[in-house]
Amino acid sequence: MLNYKQLQEDFKRLIENNKLSHAYLFFGGDEKEKFIFAQSLANFLENGVFEEPVKLLKETLIISNDNTSQLKKKKGISIDEIRSLKYFLWQKPTHSGRRVAIIKEAECLTPEAQNAALKIVEEPPESALIIFIARSHDSLFPTLSSRLQKIYFYPKADKRGSKTWVNADKSIDLYESIEKVVEDNQIDDFFQGLISRLMQNPVKNSRQLKETLNRLVLIKQFNTNKRLQLRALKGSL
Repeated sequence: MLNYKQLQEDFKRLIENNKLSHAYLFFGGDEKEKFIFAQSLANFLENGVFEEPVKLLKETLIISNDNTSQLKKKKGISIDEIRSLKYFLWQKPTHSGRRVAIIKEAECLTPEAQNAALKIVEEPPESALIIFIARSHDSLFPTLSSRLQKIYFYPKADKRGSKTWVNADKSIDLYESIEKVVEDNQIDDFFQGLISRLMQNPVKNSRQLKETLNRLVLIKQFNTNKRLQLRALKGSL
């Protein structure tokens, strides 16, 4: 839910402090935006520029259901492609501190491919960075998903425009009036303000962040009752 620029700064700080994880799951939001961010991150690691690369990155491998044949596309991303990813990751990087593997449409990984990916994630090469891009946080097997750092991308803002509650106090005001949040169609603003506030101390608030993201996914992807989800969230925080 953090905006694009803020995510950039967060990842730059992780890299600077040598705290970058070896495996992430980018979910939610716009598919193209998540892919561009993953490429931009890889470009930053290789060239020091956090923007979409204009030329092929030497230390990045992209696996996608898009670039398979139509026959393979129906079957998903195969275990053979994950094996090639493993070979790629174990090569020593020469132009960057990391070798980056980006898996688009990760929900298309076959069960065999997910099991193979799990083994890589469990024992990754020191210089590996694997980014799974999927629609939902539960698109992958729980055994694999649980080992990935999850980054939620917020849907693009309504073109009509809406007020963003980036101020923590305002998010709390909204939180105290569930009816107003729902009736004024301020769900997006409410969650953005709440998560921004919780992210001020992500370690301390890790449980609350997880619960907030789970409720947001239920509202966005499964069209559940908004009032009930907000009340349940209020009771769990």
